[in-house]
Amino acid sequence: MPSSAHGHARINGTVVTEEESARGDANDVVFILTSSFLIFTMQSGYALLESGIVSRKNEVNILVKNATNVLIGGFSYWAFGFGLSFGKTYSNLFIAIGSFFITANIDEMGVIYSKFVFELAYATTATTLISGAMAERCKFTSYCVVTVLVIFVYSIPAGWMWREDGFLAILGAVDVGGSGAVHLVGGCCGLVAAVILGPRAGRYDKGTQLLPLGNPTNALLGLFMLWWGWLGFSAGSTTGIVDDKWKYSSRASVTTILASSGGGLIGMIY
Repeated sequence: MPSSAHGHARINGTVVTEEESARGDANDVVFILTSSFLIFTMQSGYALLESGIVSRKNEVNILVKNATNVLIGGFSYWAFGFGLSFGKTYSNLFIAIGSFFITANIDEMGVIYSKFVFELAYATTATTLISGAMAERCKFTSYCVVTVLVIFVYSIPAGWMWREDGFLAILGAVDVGGSGAVHLVGGCCGLVAAVILGPRAGRYDKGTQLLPLGNPTNALLGLFMLWWGWLGFSAGSTTGIVDDKWKYSSRASVTTILASSGGGLIGMIY
């Protein structure tokens, strides 16, 4: 955080006026919010992709589940998730307490609310990762409960990594794009759910005729919407553009495009 005295602030060793510091914060907030909105479009991408590769009779179910990720998951993160990750009332190496039902005063709301929206987008992405793993074999009410549980599970390691006194942060761990806090947590939850539920009925049984799959056009459209969202996910992980952060944001964008293109090519060859 910038330090200030006598109307001036010091950022990375450079003395700037408080007006310049506030302008830099405003630029970062706009960038963070824009990235957050891009990340939210991934929910549409996941919904289209998953509805396109499940049986037609389950398309509506998977679409409603993806909406649930934001409706219930977002409310849960506002109620307790953000507080468990970044609460200020009490915190230790493993958990934080405070900032439940997050609110902020007028002087701090730009920074705090933009951070909350960005972290909420990350949290709901973690919940979305398990919807495909549970597709076609989970009741809707059960999925609602699972969504709340995943938000709780996600919030703890997110604090370990991104809170200043989190034990992984103190050890020097770096997780810029959520590879551990988002994808590893969501992937592990999805794996546990898949093991408990077992394979989809009739999908992998020999001699059983498969149910007609959904619309491949939706699946392809969802893929490109996810690609769009991942650019916001990766580029926005710098959480700003001032102080040369824009350079790393550009690099993250190029890396995302090249990595996804390479993975797609390998998939086509395989």
